[in-house]
Amino acid sequence: AKGWKVEHLKRLVVEPLAYGLSEAAELEDRELPRFIRITDFDQNGKLRDETFRSLPREVAKEAMLKEGDVLFARSGATAGKTFMFSGYQGEACFAGYLVCARTMRWKLLPRFLYHYTKSLPYEAWKRLIFTQTTIPNISAAKYNYLAVPLPSIKEQEAIVEHIDSAQQRAEDLLANIREQIDTLLAYRKSLIHECVTGQR
Repeated sequence: AKGWKVEHLKRLVVEPLAYGLSEAAELEDRELPRFIRITDFDQNGKLRDETFRSLPREVAKEAMLKEGDVLFARSGATAGKTFMFSGYQGEACFAGYLVCARTMRWKLLPRFLYHYTKSLPYEAWKRLIFTQTTIPNISAAKYNYLAVPLPSIKEQEAIVEHIDSAQQRAEDLLANIREQIDTLLAYRKSLIHECVTGQR
């Protein structure tokens, strides 16, 4: 688009891309920082409650997450999958199979980066990286060279707002359809019951 620049991710982060902790996820203490792993976030970028694990605070402090951090999966079937740490009530840290990007917000909004990772150009970039390796793997060194389109911050805000509201409408519509399906299934059950018992 006109006036947009393209920069490598490494020029858009406040600190170098970092790997998380390679600890065993054994604790389930909700008073301690949550230990976020690839398996904890679903396709919609939401954290699963049933997979909750935590780490002792002194271990977790080496890889604590901040609001707006974008996590990239780095290996296996989920390589390239992303999650944005946002709106979480409490402390959290992240696991070693993830790479954390903390953006310079005056240049790149975290949510704009996150949405970009759901785009076709990002998918094409991932495929290109995968053709170079036998096992799907995207290291921090490779993520450094992810080319990110850069509209102005004002444009980024407008794009993010547009995508978020479109997603919300889609989610509302889906919830509405599911509700209608449940109602129809319940009606079908009662209809069968009435017919079988001779009430109708």
